[in-house]
Amino acid sequence: MPHVTVEDDTEVFVRDLGAGDPIVFLHGWPLNHRMFEYQYHRLLDEGFRCVGIDLRGYGKSDKPYGDYGYDRFADDVRAVLDDLDLEGVTLAGFSMGGGIATRYMSRHDEARVDGLALLAAASPVITEKPDFPEGLDEAAVNPLIEGARTDRAKMNADFGETLFHTDQSDEMMDWIWSLGMEASGQATVASARTWRDADLRSDMDDITVPTKVYHGSHDEVTPIEITGEVLADGIETAELIRFENSGHGLVADETERLNEELVSFAD
Repeated sequence: MPHVTVEDDTEVFVRDLGAGDPIVFLHGWPLNHRMFEYQYHRLLDEGFRCVGIDLRGYGKSDKPYGDYGYDRFADDVRAVLDDLDLEGVTLAGFSMGGGIATRYMSRHDEARVDGLALLAAASPVITEKPDFPEGLDEAAVNPLIEGARTDRAKMNADFGETLFHTDQSDEMMDWIWSLGMEASGQATVASARTWRDADLRSDMDDITVPTKVYHGSHDEVTPIEITGEVLADGIETAELIRFENSGHGLVADETERLNEELVSFAD
C-alpha cells in the first residue's frame, strides 16, 4: 500500500490503479478515497488510471495533530502529483475535496492538471459572509463540529442521512458510516472549520482549464444555488451539469450518469 511523504513528513496514502490518462480523486468530509469505488470500476474498464488520495487525517494516511487548512491539503496534493510524475491530470474533487481542488488550481498554478471536475463541491463559499448573505447560517454547520467533538459516531450517522436523494441500502449507509469513522477526530473537527469558514471566490479567477461542475439539484449539504451555480458563473471555462435526481451524494444517487460524464470529460 503506497504512501507519499509530504513536506512535514506526513505519510499520505495513495491508491494508484490502472494505466492511461490519470484521474486524481479528492474525497469529501469525513470520508476517504474508497468513496469513489463505484467510479473506479467503470473508469478502469474504460482504460483510465485512477489515483485516489486519502487526505491527511483520513483513511490510511497519517493523522497528525495540527493544520488541516486548504493550503496544507493543496500542498499535499501537489506532493503526490509530483511524486507520481503525473501529467494531463483530470482533478476530481467531491465536497470538501472540491474546495481543495479549487485552492490547488490557484495556489499551484494548475500544475499537472488539464481538466477540473467539481462534484457537489464545498466551494467557493458555504456560510454567510458580509458580501455573501446567500450562504448558510453558521448555526446550520456548527452542530456537525460539536457533534464530532462529543459523539462522532452519532454525528457521522446523522450526517449520512443528509447525503442522498434516492434510497440507499442499510448496508450502504453502514459502509459510508464506517469510512467516516476511519478519520481522526481532530482532523474531522479542524477540516470542518476549514470548509465552514473558507472563501475561495478569488481562486476561481485563476482557473483556466476546462471545468465541469457536477451538482445535485436536491443537495442539502452544499446547495446548488450557493455553490454549483456560483462556481459555474465564476470560472470562465466552467459548465454546470445538474443532476436532477441527486442530493449531495451524486456518486451513489446517479452513479451511472456520473460515470458516463466523467468518461466523456476525461477522454
